Amino acid sequence: MLKLGHALQGAIHATTQESLKRPDAHDVIVVGAGAAGGLAALLLAEAGLRVLVLDAGWPHEGSPLINAIVRKLADPKNLRFVPPRFAILPKAAIRGVGLLRQPVQSRLPAWGREPEAFVDDRKCPYVTPPNRPFIWIRARQIGGRMVVSTHGGQYYRLSPSDLAPGDGSRPSWPLEPGELDPWYSLVEHRLRLSGAREGIAWQPDSELGRVLTPNTNESSLMNSIRSSWPASRPMLGRFAPPLDGLEGAARTGRLRCRQGAIVKRIEVHPSGHVSGVSLFDLETRSEVRVSAPMVFLCASALESTRLLLLSETTNSPDGLGGGSGALGRHLMDHMIVAGWGSAPPLPASHHHEENRLIYLPRFDARADPKPGPGPGVGVQLYQWPGTPTNSGFCAVTFGEMLPRSENRVMLHPKRRDAWGIPVLFIDCAYDDADLALARLQIETIRELAGATGVTLTSINTRPTMPGICAHECGTARMGRDPRDSVLDPHNQCWEAKGLYVTDGASFVTQGSQNPTLTILALTARACHHAVGRTPEGSRLLT
Repeated sequence: MLKLGHALQGAIHATTQESLKRPDAHDVIVVGAGAAGGLAALLLAEAGLRVLVLDAGWPHEGSPLINAIVRKLADPKNLRFVPPRFAILPKAAIRGVGLLRQPVQSRLPAWGREPEAFVDDRKCPYVTPPNRPFIWIRARQIGGRMVVSTHGGQYYRLSPSDLAPGDGSRPSWPLEPGELDPWYSLVEHRLRLSGAREGIAWQPDSELGRVLTPNTNESSLMNSIRSSWPASRPMLGRFAPPLDGLEGAARTGRLRCRQGAIVKRIEVHPSGHVSGVSLFDLETRSEVRVSAPMVFLCASALESTRLLLLSETTNSPDGLGGGSGALGRHLMDHMIVAGWGSAPPLPASHHHEENRLIYLPRFDARADPKPGPGPGVGVQLYQWPGTPTNSGFCAVTFGEMLPRSENRVMLHPKRRDAWGIPVLFIDCAYDDADLALARLQIETIRELAGATGVTLTSINTRPTMPGICAHECGTARMGRDPRDSVLDPHNQCWEAKGLYVTDGASFVTQGSQNPTLTILALTARACHHAVGRTPEGSRLLT
């Protein structure tokens, strides 16, 4: 969990409910305090705008005692005191506690380390069709899911072939070739990524703050993979700790931040321009309307789309962007297939660095000079010290889902959450093409184990349920035509000028890479566009 800096604590303390109601107090409202919201707040505040961040998380809810017990039971360091035959008992206890209030969130392996970071599923329900489960992981807190312990912290650009596939199965993004590159670079400079420059055409290089070289063990693994598949391009992963954008924004003196602010709808003037938001304030248990001429929706893909669906107007009776027929559709999440095993022991000099790994981009094309058309697979390889005779090994494959219209979300006609807001009905499932790719992922893990001297002890026999990867994207995609897209090429809603959606909801396709870096690049680009429309527009984002 993110430790709040002094400047941000001051901004939170200064943001009273009365301050929210003051007219003309804010130039822009940012909904969501995760990766996208934090960067938007930072860049917009640095550009001279008065920024209000609304975060739905409320640190005073939940049971501190129960959360502390769960954290103790989930800490691997404490399990070493449990006899092997009783090792299942702490896991069973954790699961039992999770079923009380967080039956969905507790399915995420990282939940036990920070249960208080995630929503109460009883208060924040959603609905799925029978036999079509979707695991919606939601972290309502400053920093979002990015600051949850054990988060991978991986950052990769989409390639030109990801953004403009040209294969008939995936649409192209509304971007010119190379248009996103300077925004990737801007974000990478802020993050100070660790990694290496690889020169891989289908996995573009990034701007690095720390250049790494493979250690002895990494070189051995990478050489084993190259020996088996000369056309493959194993590389060091690119990683960084989360960017603390809100603390930086607070230091400008132009940030206000309200926790426990559950936004219920986006307000739009009859002229078609956004005018603010309506929210339920957890501290005062009252509804508040907050005004601003600009809104950045960064609440996470499905929460942002839920707000668009809730914000119907006379001109947009099906929600903002509903006239396109695309609102709520084309939901995607990476398919995960993982395998675990034991490998030869690591050198005595090995130093394990958190989030450092070997990445295999588009490993579905490992026997070809370059990836062909169609969705791909990326692989993350982890190895850690074990006993004197072996080490631990894990291969996690990420398969790309195609953006299919039938995978969708909509408002449930009857169910409401604890605050009376309609909940989502999520209808998403893998099709035959997805399952064929998952079978390839299983085969990939078995082949990797054979090539690297790993003895597999466990492997998924089918992909994890949709949503569990927590890389959900789509449902409010960008496009060049308001007839088939919710957002314009600058992430601005066609049906509400001044409303920008820059989280994963805006994605057209997914690629096989972690989506976070692209979310941040889109956010930076949208901020630049938004600032250019204000009197402060001469302040260029750098």
